[in-house]
Amino acid sequence: MIENIKAFLDSKVIQYNHSGFIKNDPVSIPHTFTKKQDIEIMGLWAAVLAWGQRVTIINKCRELITLMDGAPYDFIINHQET
Repeated sequence: MIENIKAFLDSKVIQYNHSGFIKNDPVSIPHTFTKKQDIEIMGLWAAVLAWGQRVTIINKCRELITLMDGAPYDFIINHQET
């Protein structure tokens, strides 16, 4: 039984653990940033929004990034209601 679980998990590593998978997955969202704070903020938002189709999740995250002028950390720190 343990061998079956190991084989199953090993097959999933082969299936998902490569850079080609990232492009079409919500985990691609934090990968678009270099600033640690932006990566963490958008990683959280991608996880919060991760319900449904991957394409929809990615599109909604991109909309959110646009609403935050492409700088999530700066937006959170400096945003003021108008």
